[in-house]
Amino acid sequence: MDQSKIPVRYGKALFLLGKEKGILEELYREIQMLAEFFQNTPAVAPYLKSPLIKMQTKKDLFSKHLKDALSDVTLRFIDLVISNKRERYFPDIFRNFIQFYKADAGIKTLVLTTAVEMDDAMKRMVSLSFDKKNNVRHELVTRVKPSLIGGFMLQADDMLYDASIATELKRLKKELTGQVLEKTAKKQDQSQTKKIGQNK
Repeated sequence: MDQSKIPVRYGKALFLLGKEKGILEELYREIQMLAEFFQNTPAVAPYLKSPLIKMQTKKDLFSKHLKDALSDVTLRFIDLVISNKRERYFPDIFRNFIQFYKADAGIKTLVLTTAVEMDDAMKRMVSLSFDKKNNVRHELVTRVKPSLIGGFMLQADDMLYDASIATELKRLKKELTGQVLEKTAKKQDQSQTKKIGQNK
């Protein structure tokens, strides 16, 4: 089997199961939590990939330590993935499940990038403003990028609104550079014209 299709197949299978049982919202919250767990705990992925770790030990990581946070459906799914020796695909499986869920629910991902961390009140204001203007459900993802200096960048699908100070400075630099080059070119033309006049 094409290895790139494995995460898609498992992610879709879990999505369809959740839809059939009417528990998609619950699964979505749990898969989001697991995706964040993997992202915030880098040691987990290498641990699960290691052939030195027994299969049951890998299962115990979830069944014992995350038992209270996960439903029986999610725990059985995790058990199946590990039994089939596909645990190295967990991050991609979670990502695919989330994509299937969002596409089905019509949820857009709104990425807000700022130079410094935004407080919750500001995040809510951005979310409400986006909902009001676009009339669609969305999920706000915030990122911090100090190189922006100030301002922000807002991206939703193919739309990108860049109101960062860094971009404005680049625009001004380009504009000023163009003006300098234009003035230099005019001076060279005037000098050349003067020389031609003197030669006559």
